[in-house]
Formats: sequence, structure tokens, C-alpha cells
Amino acid sequence: MKKYAYLLLFTAYFLTACQKGFLEKGPLDRFTDETVWKDSALVNLYVANIYSGIISEYDRAGDALSMSYTDEGEANRPYLDCQLVNFAQYNAATGVFSSSWTDNYTSIRKCNTLLEQLQSAPFSAALQQRMRGEAFFLRALFYMDIYQHFGAFPIIDKALGLNDELAVPRATNKACVDFILKDLEAAAAILPAKYTDLAQTGRATKGACYAMKCRLLLNELDYQGAAAAAKQVMDLNQYKLFPDFKSMFQPANDNNVEVIFDKQFGSLQSKQKHDLNSYEYPRNFTGFASGVNDPTQNIVDAFLMKDGKPWDQSPLYNPDHPYDNRDPRLYASVLYDGIMFRGEILDLRLGSAANPTDRGTPTGYYLKKFLDTTYDLKGLSVPNFNNCVIMRMGEVYLNYAECQLKLGNPEEARTYVNLIRARAGMPEILPGEMTWDKYERERTVELAFEGQRWADIRRWKKGPEIIGQPTYGMVISVVNGKRTYTRTKIEDRVFIAPMMYLFPIPQTVLNKYPAGKELVQNPDWK
Repeated sequence: MKKYAYLLLFTAYFLTACQKGFLEKGPLDRFTDETVWKDSALVNLYVANIYSGIISEYDRAGDALSMSYTDEGEANRPYLDCQLVNFAQYNAATGVFSSSWTDNYTSIRKCNTLLEQLQSAPFSAALQQRMRGEAFFLRALFYMDIYQHFGAFPIIDKALGLNDELAVPRATNKACVDFILKDLEAAAAILPAKYTDLAQTGRATKGACYAMKCRLLLNELDYQGAAAAAKQVMDLNQYKLFPDFKSMFQPANDNNVEVIFDKQFGSLQSKQKHDLNSYEYPRNFTGFASGVNDPTQNIVDAFLMKDGKPWDQSPLYNPDHPYDNRDPRLYASVLYDGIMFRGEILDLRLGSAANPTDRGTPTGYYLKKFLDTTYDLKGLSVPNFNNCVIMRMGEVYLNYAECQLKLGNPEEARTYVNLIRARAGMPEILPGEMTWDKYERERTVELAFEGQRWADIRRWKKGPEIIGQPTYGMVISVVNGKRTYTRTKIEDRVFIAPMMYLFPIPQTVLNKYPAGKELVQNPDWK
């Protein structure tokens, strides 16, 4: 495969630079083109194109990130879909997360095509096997994204032709979960634990299969199964916590020891860029209406003081300096008033350069966690290439800890929560003091903004008490020369349980089904 490395990179460059969308427009996604399936280099490009279909948090840049659908964030654009969700003003016709249905099925079709064509591909059995494993993993990943947003889905496991029946009904929840698990297990049996060739960095691995299995089973409340999958990841001895939480998401640390699976931007696996830095940097750095998704006071309050106590219970809290003596992860995750960032002290008073009255931050905060601090701030034309982490060891430890709590093993849970806290520089939870509330807070701050909050809240059945509560921000002002901080309600949100735990299948999808074979809508969304 080394002899193809330069060819692939050269070809990928021109496919990206000169013919954006070439793989969708050309014959590479059609199994009738025999030329493609006889050339391993072209098939490799086809596989890379499937990787590019992964919908990561960074792909949502310029729109609402997942955080703004939960208590984690507030968008500074009133017309985004997250605002419809936050006020419960949406239905099937509004098409919330419609791309998560349509785009994932496009990618699933490509996986199915690949699996069928590999059966007769005239290149090495080892390469065929690896690609087959990748196809199983990626298909599972795309179906997991559909399942997370909409619940049960039509199972399509072959490349449908023009004469095939397109009106496939939704399967049961169990059938969907079993299908995803089958794909992950098939992939795990084939894929390596790691790749020795650096050119393969970013491809699916055995550990990625086990980790996604762990996430799926946890969300299905199968604590025994999820714990066993977490142990499978641990037993591979391929991953550990990256020592510095603050720099873990910086491009210099892409593919670090904690990353189990990510979307590789600017690489062979995706050949893409994203716009996260352009859209999420504070206004004073970009010169346009950036800072689209802004952390709430709700999430800031979740970060403990450095003595391990909540802000409203700790003697360390000073209302005149509310960000002093906090969990170090706050400083790595959120841009707040007075923080030093890229050589500037951020002034977030309303009307300042960083927080203008028109589309500034409605909460008094900006997102920091994923921002590339070396990013060349020249506007939207500058590509963003830092990778987006989709699964990391920190989440696996927390998943395992949650399982152990639910299974009645708090001391085992405490061990793994304390690993996370030690890395963050926070005091350990003492023997006998591991509670659910402490676990929930730890998960909230460790995984903040990473895209799993909605699934967590649904699993915990806490929609009304977390999402359906008011969101708050911080108003900064100067009175008689003294800087003051005032918690202020931003908005009242609505959560109508249980229908809102799943999004309605988009009406455009429902309309494609013929009379008598309609796709069944989610309960209460009819």
C-alpha cells in the first residue's frame, strides 16, 4: 500500500481543490463501474469518501452545535433550528436534523455498495478484509446517528437499485440495536487494534468498534453489556488519558493517546475542512458575527470550585471574581470575562468589541474547548483542519463508571471517576462518597460540548428538569469603577416529555413513501 500513498494524496488534493463533490457526481458510487472496483487505489478513495460523510460536531459549524439544543448552549442567531426546539415550536414539517436522516442514508448506501463489490475485487484478501471491516464500522456509525436522533429506522443492508422496493418500513428498536451491534462485532473481528502505517491514521480500529458498542449499550440501559464493552477497550491497552486536558483538542495533539476515533479533517480519510474556528471565535477576533454557539451560565455553574465544592457552597467563591479558584477544565472549555486569550484580556461587557449589541454573545461567554489557538484569523476563506474527536478514553471511563453505579458497585465507579478528576487537577472523591450526583456533574463538565449531552439527558429521563428549565447568562457591568457580575435569565425553555426525547422524522422523508406503505412517525409527532 505504500506505493499508493503519494498517488492517493495527490489525487485527493485535486479531487478536493478542483472537483468538490466529484465522488457524488461521478461513477465511483455506482457499482456498475467496473473500472473503480478493479483498482485498489480508486476503491481506497471511495472508502475515504465514506469517511467524509461522518457528521461530526465540527461539520455543524455555522449552524447550531448540539450544545445549543441542550442546557449547555445558546445560539446567537434566532432563526436556527435549535431555537425551534428550545421553545417546542417544531414538527415534522420543520425538518429538524433532516440531514442526519438523509445524509446518513446516502453514506449507508455507499457502505452497502462497497460491501457488495468487495466480494469480487481483484486485489489482496487482506486489503479486502480491512475495507470490509471499515464498511461495517462506518455503516454502524451512520445508523447510530440516525437512531440517536429519531429512534428506530428502516434497516437497509444492500445497495438498492432502481427496480428495488424503496418503501422499507421501520424495524423495531431491538432489531435496530441488534443490527448495529452485529456490524460492530463483525468489524471488530476484522479490524486491527492499531495501524503501523501512519498513512492509515484515522481509520476504524477494533477499539473504535468496542467503544461505540459501549456507548450504544449504555444508552440502551444495558449496563452489563456496556461495562463489558468498556473493558474490551481497556484490555486492548491502546489508549489512556492524555495528560493535559487543556491542550487535548489542539491540532498539535491530534491523534493523541486518548483518541479512539475522530474525523480527520485535511487528511486522506475525509479530504475536508470545517469552519468551527471561523464561526466560534469571539467577535473581536473575526470581525464578523461569529461566536454562534455560546455556553450558558447553567453549564458554567456545573464546574466546581477547586476545593471540590459547588460554587454556592464553597468559601473560595468570590462574587466579584466568580471565575477564580475553579475546576481547571472551566478555563480550558469556556471563554469568560477577564480571561487572557491569544494575548488579549477578553472584555465581555455588552457593547464591547468582543460582545457587540448586534449578535454578540447572549450569555456573556464564548466557546473555547475546541478552538485552535494557532488559527490564522483571516476570515471565512481560511480552512480549518483540526480533527474532531468522536470517541475518547475519557468517555469510556465515564461510561464504565456509570454502569458500575447502576450495577451497585460505587467503589469501582469511584476509581474511574477519580482517574478523570486527577487528570483535571481536582481532588479525589473519598471512599464511601461516590454518589450519582457527583458522577453526573463529573460527566457534565468532562464531556461538555462534545455532543453527547442530549443522549445523556434522555438516558437519565431528565428532559423536563434539565432542558426544560430556564437558561441563564452573566451580565458584566462597571458601577462606580467596580466590575460586577449578575446572573440573568436568558429565556424560558420548554420540554414536553416524552415526545421530545426523539425528533420527528422529517416530512420530506415521509412524503417519499407510497400510499399504503407510509413510514410510521414517532409517537405523538403524528
